Amino acid sequence: MGVLLLQPTTTAQWQSLVKDAESSSNLRLNNELENYLVFLLGYYNHRPDIASSVLAKEFLTGMTERYSRKRECLREVGDKCLLFAGFFPGQAEKKHVKIQYFIELGQSAYIQVASLSKAASAALYNALSYDFISLMEILHTIRGFSDPANDLTPLQALELWTDVKSQRALKVLRRHTSYAVFTGSRLKH
Repeated sequence: MGVLLLQPTTTAQWQSLVKDAESSSNLRLNNELENYLVFLLGYYNHRPDIASSVLAKEFLTGMTERYSRKRECLREVGDKCLLFAGFFPGQAEKKHVKIQYFIELGQSAYIQVASLSKAASAALYNALSYDFISLMEILHTIRGFSDPANDLTPLQALELWTDVKSQRALKVLRRHTSYAVFTGSRLKH
């Protein structure tokens, strides 16, 4: 991405960045996931308080809430996990966990929200869980647009490639090493 074109609204700006990231990363989200991601970015744009979130505690608290509050709490956990894994992967190191922790907790939170939702909403939250890695990779791509130094560190990339087979992480690893990156299974069945 060479030039940042400013859009008339914050939502339009996020929409443009998400579309550019999809194109750059060769990922395609359906309209519903794309719109959800744009909404998520706009909603949390002015919420620096998420950095102090203790997500496991929020997840457990959410599980004990009544129906509508439970959905809301667990959705927020899933959303925050997606943002941490995608925009703020350095938070994993600060919190002494792996990025995979945010991925698994976020996927679990979205699955729980799906189980508490009506059919149309359930499909969205199931898709958020299923496509969590792709959504994270799009956020990684957006993060790298402003400055390549914002890309994943080689250690983060190795972790994400090893743990969840992130294609974006594999690209980062290939940029940082002259050695072949092992991509297949060593075991023969």
